[in-house]
Amino acid sequence: MAKRDDIDWTAIEAAFRAGTLSNRQIAERFGVSEANIRKRAKAGDWVRSAQPRAHLPVAEILPPIDRSARPVLPGEPREHVEHAREIAGRMLDELDAVTSHVGELEQLIEVETDDDRDGRRRAAMLKAISLPARSMTLKTIVQALAVAKEVAGVGIGGGKKEEAKARAQEAAKPGNKFAPPAPPRLAVDNMKG
Repeated sequence: MAKRDDIDWTAIEAAFRAGTLSNRQIAERFGVSEANIRKRAKAGDWVRSAQPRAHLPVAEILPPIDRSARPVLPGEPREHVEHAREIAGRMLDELDAVTSHVGELEQLIEVETDDDRDGRRRAAMLKAISLPARSMTLKTIVQALAVAKEVAGVGIGGGKKEEAKARAQEAAKPGNKFAPPAPPRLAVDNMKG
């Protein structure tokens, strides 16, 4: 983080008011914490521009993915897990942007649906950005990552199922607790005569 004397709060305020960057992007660009930006914005009554951020070019919203850093062969399960992580990361950033600007989005929805005859569209749009919807989205992303990791067998000794199977096989080896009983031994050999 930058020293307090080095922070250009005028430029940060201008970037905030422009409304084209998220708080996280502004924090990264100017080397300050996102919390400091939120505090200054609240204390200074900074208001973001009403221009929608969804119309930014994709290259500005999502940086290109550098696939050369991973020496993984195509079709390997690990490649799919890495790809899923990249997508989940972008989805989490998108969820963060919605969460950071939920008040502004609610205002935009109010303005957009002002002339509607009934409130169904407004209710549906507000429901889409509501806390339960956002928390369900987060839960789904985390579950998808866990399933991708499990399917690919990433981690120590594979996934949970493989680890449990290996433990069960170890417990079933002769001499261990769950080993099958040995066949009975004959104490007397009746064949000798």
